Formats: sequence, structure tokens, C-alpha cells
Amino acid sequence: MYLIPFMKFTSSTTSSPSTATAAESSWSTGGFWAAAVRLGIAALGVLILAFSITLRSQVHTALWVMAATVGGGLFITWLVHFLVRRRLRSPLQELNEVFENMTEGRFDLPLTRETARSYPELAESLAKMSVLVSGRMRHLKAQRDQLRTVIDSLVEGVIAVDEDQRIILAGGAALRMFGLSESTAIGRPIWELVRYPQLQEWITQALEQRQLIQGEMSIHSPEDRILAVSVARLTGQPAPGAVVVAHDITEIRRLEKVRQEFVANASHELKTPITSIRAYVETLLSGALNDEEHREGFLRTIDEQSERLDAIVRDLLTLSHIESEGANLEEIPTEVGPIVTRCEEHYRPAAERNQVSVILKPPADPVIIAMGEEPLETIISNLVDNGIKYTSAGGTVVISFRAEEDRGVIVVEDTGIGIAQKHLGRIFERFYRVDRGRSREQGGTGLGLAIVKHLVQSVGGSLDVTSQVNKGTKFTVSLPLGDPERIV
Repeated sequence: MYLIPFMKFTSSTTSSPSTATAAESSWSTGGFWAAAVRLGIAALGVLILAFSITLRSQVHTALWVMAATVGGGLFITWLVHFLVRRRLRSPLQELNEVFENMTEGRFDLPLTRETARSYPELAESLAKMSVLVSGRMRHLKAQRDQLRTVIDSLVEGVIAVDEDQRIILAGGAALRMFGLSESTAIGRPIWELVRYPQLQEWITQALEQRQLIQGEMSIHSPEDRILAVSVARLTGQPAPGAVVVAHDITEIRRLEKVRQEFVANASHELKTPITSIRAYVETLLSGALNDEEHREGFLRTIDEQSERLDAIVRDLLTLSHIESEGANLEEIPTEVGPIVTRCEEHYRPAAERNQVSVILKPPADPVIIAMGEEPLETIISNLVDNGIKYTSAGGTVVISFRAEEDRGVIVVEDTGIGIAQKHLGRIFERFYRVDRGRSREQGGTGLGLAIVKHLVQSVGGSLDVTSQVNKGTKFTVSLPLGDPERIV
């Protein structure tokens, strides 16, 4: 069974004239639709649907009213949602800005009165949290600055690295030792900046093991240094990193070397006269004592070597006393002129034997030095003695002194053999000799200039030397002036 398509009919075409009037009155405001009902090829009937035009108009009107009502309701709902959302959105945006500023470390952005009224409990909690967090941040910053100050004030260099050996902290001493800059070092692998495989190996070992790694390494940039390095793993599993502590022991190693050289030189200097004395004594005891021709020469040599031995011992004791802790010289005002004259008279015979002229150039006014007579005489004597020993026949040694502002300047200048530039930096070391053979021949102990240097420095003075080979040497001593009224 099925329906054939509807066909529309009006009342004027479906009734006779006699019934048209009634139909018109009945269907004038309406109409109908008809459809045939078939089953297979047989027609079963006709389905007729009729409706009123008035009713259709009313339905249309109702639908429009309903649509307008629904639309108006939707619009009002949207408007209310928009206004409420706008009212809520502004405080939420402000709260979001406050939180973002707090994450950046800024806690001084207050909430507006409107937001505080909208969310009073949240505003109060936020204010408390802001005060608490800002206080803790200030405390942490103070602790960090304090730690930074402590690390930068350490003599040892401190570098901390993470598990990937990236630098997370570097102290001021470490930056200077390795020639680094903190702004470029933080966050970079240490092996990119400190190119010493030994250090990288120690850090790797420390990260893998729990034991302290220690050793010494030599660096050549920015300058040659010897470092004692300790590397320790930071606590944690896995290890969050390691800390490197480097101590500059360059001066310690240098002093150790100087001490070793001093012991060796002192032993050699003492051994030479002792060996000579023993040899001549044994010769005399072996029968030469009765040899009138040679025994006097042997005894004279023994006497000379004894004097040399005594001079070495006295110089060592003097140097030891000067270098001993708390051995500060008393700053007794002393006039330089009489001391210089006394030294010239003392060394005049030696100068005459060497055919060397000693010339004094005193100033017009007296020069008062803040140093006792004995140490001042020791300084001048050693310099004059050196000048006479190392000046050839026909040469001169000139002694001059003067006052310059608050300093007294003493100059001893000779026309001797001079000193090569490579030796100038070491001539004040104990037992250091430019020409060992000639020095021993001249009878020097090798301690004179070392004594001069320490005496000068003990009163805050300075000592300078200039020299040219075969032209001469000039020593300039600068000492603080003394008070003339205090001269005894």
C-alpha cells in the first residue's frame, strides 16, 4: 500500500452549483489536500486533509511570538552572561597580573578596592602570602649575598659545577686564578673554560666516587701558577655536582725552593773554610808543625778561613734576627754624615790595596734617618764593601746622600764590572752569587745584600739597583726621615 502525491483542491472546483454556496461558506477560508491510497494496482480510496486558513494564520502568529520570546530570552541571557563575565573578568585579570608579578619577584603591586570587595578572603590571603614570600625572598637574598661575600673573600678559589660539569658558582679568587669572567662562566661547561685535562679528570672521579680527590696542577694562563686542588662530590643521589677548591701555592713552592737552595748554599759555604782548616791542621799535625818554612803560611791560612767562617756565622745570625718574628728595628734618629765618614775610613785601606778611590758627596744640610746607628752602618758598609771588591784598579766608588721630602736617600755608585740584567732580580737572595769563583776569591759571604734588603724593609724603606756590565752598579736606598730633636 502506498499514497500517491497530494493534490490541492479548492472548494469552487469540487462541488456543484447547488452545493457551491454551502461549500463556499464552509471552505472559503480553507482548502484541502487529497491523495489516492493504493494497494498494488487497486485503488483503495482517497485521503483528504483539510485545514482552515484562519487557523493557519493563528499558528503562524503563535510561532512568531514563540520565536520572539525565545530569541528575546536568549538575548537577555547572553546580555546577563556578558555583563557578569565582564564584571568578573577584570578582577580575575588583576589577580592574574599580581600572581605573575609575584613569580617575577615583585610583591609591591596592590589590589584595587573593587577587586578586594569582590574577593575579600582571597585578597586578604594574597596580601598575607605576598608579605610572607617577600620576607623570605629578602632573607634568601641576604643569605645569598652573604655567601657570595664569604666566597669572594676566600684566598682559595671555589668553583661549583652540576652533574654535567657546568659552572653554577665561581668565587672571585677562582675567577682570577683561571682568568674567567663570572658573566660568561656561569652555565658553561668547565672544560670549555679551564682547558686542563687533569682538572676534568678529577671532577669526573669525584662525581663517580665518594672520596675527596686532591692533587697539584700547574697553570700557565693568565700567568704561571702552581695550584693545590681539592675536588669533592656534593651530597645527593645521584650527585647533584661537585665543588672545586684551588689554593695558590706558587709562593710556598718558591719559598721551599729558596729554603732548599739556602740549606745547600749554607752547607757549601760553611764546608769550604772548615775543609780548608781541617786540611791544614792535619798537615801541621802530620809533621809540618816543625817545618819553619811552611807552618807560618799554614797558620795564616787557618786564621783567614776561621775569620771567614766567623763572618758567615755572624751574618747568618744577623739575618736570622732580622727575619725573626717581631724583630722590628727601633727607629732612633741618626745623622747619616758621621756614619758615612766612619765607613769610608774603615774601608780606605782595602780601597788603596785595590787602587780604588772612595769619594764622599755630602749635602749642605744634615740628613737625619729614622734608624739606629748599627743597622744604618751595616747597610752602608755592605754596599761600600761590594763596590770596592768589584771595581777594578783605577775605578771609583762614590757615596752620596740627601733629603727628599719625607725620605732620606743614600746612593752608592761604582764603576766596577757591573751586573747582567738576568741576575739583578736575584742578587738580594741569600748566598746568590753572580760569579761564584770571584766572590769567594774576594772573601764575601754571599749574605751582605740579603742583610741590606731586610734591614731597609724593616723600617719601611726601599732598595733599588741599576747596573750595566763593565760600566758599574748603582744602589739607591730610601729610608724615612727622623726627628732631629730626638737625636741623643
